[in-house]
Amino acid sequence: MLRDLALAAKASCSREDQESLVDLVLQLKYLSELVTKQGLLALENELSTIRDPFLNLAVQLIIDRVEPANIKDILDSDIYYNESNGRELLKKVIIREGLLRIQAGDTPRNVLICTKIFLGKVDNSMFRN
Repeated sequence: MLRDLALAAKASCSREDQESLVDLVLQLKYLSELVTKQGLLALENELSTIRDPFLNLAVQLIIDRVEPANIKDILDSDIYYNESNGRELLKKVIIREGLLRIQAGDTPRNVLICTKIFLGKVDNSMFRN
């Protein structure tokens, strides 16, 4: 999916829109740190704080230990068929990438690198928390 040029074109958005997603990337890094230290079930305590429905769904699927391929299919279906575009689409792509990497056991640093890459217009200094 990451190399789908039509999808990439639909996810195109302004620098301001991309900057508004920095907190999401940092949240994914935090979730990765939590999983690294405490395990996947630690995400259950975070569900009540996750307001974004797409992110909440993805975290629930991981907690329920749904197979990665099935999670990918579910999230991809939402991305492709719910007619998102611009900032909203980019947000979903970042969530998908981050959560699949968390489930795979990637390090928090790798989760950060592989999600912030989608925010190419944003200065790296914004990712320091």
